[in-house]
Amino acid sequence: MSLRVTVLNFDQTYVFQTHLQRPSFEWIDLSDIQSANRYCEMDSLSQINQRVQKRKNRGITFLGSGNYHYVSFLLLSEIQEPFTLTLFDHHTDMMEDPSPTVLSCGSWVFHAIDRLPMLQKVIVVGASKEFEDQIPPHLREKVTLFFYPYAGSLESLSHQIVASIPTSTVYISIDKDVLDRTEVVTNWDQGNMTVRHLVGLVSSILTHYKVSGVDICGEYPLSPLGIFSTESGRVIRKNEQANRIILDSIMNRYAKTG
Repeated sequence: MSLRVTVLNFDQTYVFQTHLQRPSFEWIDLSDIQSANRYCEMDSLSQINQRVQKRKNRGITFLGSGNYHYVSFLLLSEIQEPFTLTLFDHHTDMMEDPSPTVLSCGSWVFHAIDRLPMLQKVIVVGASKEFEDQIPPHLREKVTLFFYPYAGSLESLSHQIVASIPTSTVYISIDKDVLDRTEVVTNWDQGNMTVRHLVGLVSSILTHYKVSGVDICGEYPLSPLGIFSTESGRVIRKNEQANRIILDSIMNRYAKTG
């Protein structure tokens, strides 16, 4: 995996995160695309795909808020070998859409399992047990869930995750709503994982497997009127700190193993 970074600008949530303003990071503007927030119409999805396919930087992709997590489906569709999706998320994202003409942030994993033949297994880490019933029965044999808090130690959970991956290639998708609200602020209900535990689990996967890509989402959408408020500044700093820790951890681990 190349450790080049792409930032997808759907919603301006990264504009004030200075850590993502490095000249080597490629920014792709998608803010003009209509009918793409939470529920993405197929014409809009095609437009997004056309722009994302042209990116020069492939490796780590920042998606914006969790409303655009469905872009992971497009990134997964690029993989040309059998792989496992390891998803860190408070939700399973396996709901069925109300219409066949949209792809949503809550359904993209369902569609990935159903439509991508290279996807062999989905491992969801950190989902709330209440969302287990959202998984359609015919998909469950391809899905393994690890709820959080985990009954054992971090080392035990890490071992269980690594042991459950059946392929040599893994794709990692991180929605920061898996994290506790004291660590980040998202626009969805959140879990209670710590950033330290998250990067420890991700580092373990990087150590044992070839990782074809990583994406990160879970920013808090900020309104134009409130962007300069004291509260908005606090949210931006908190989320940027988490992004910095996650990104630097991935880069440092890959430098040792890649």
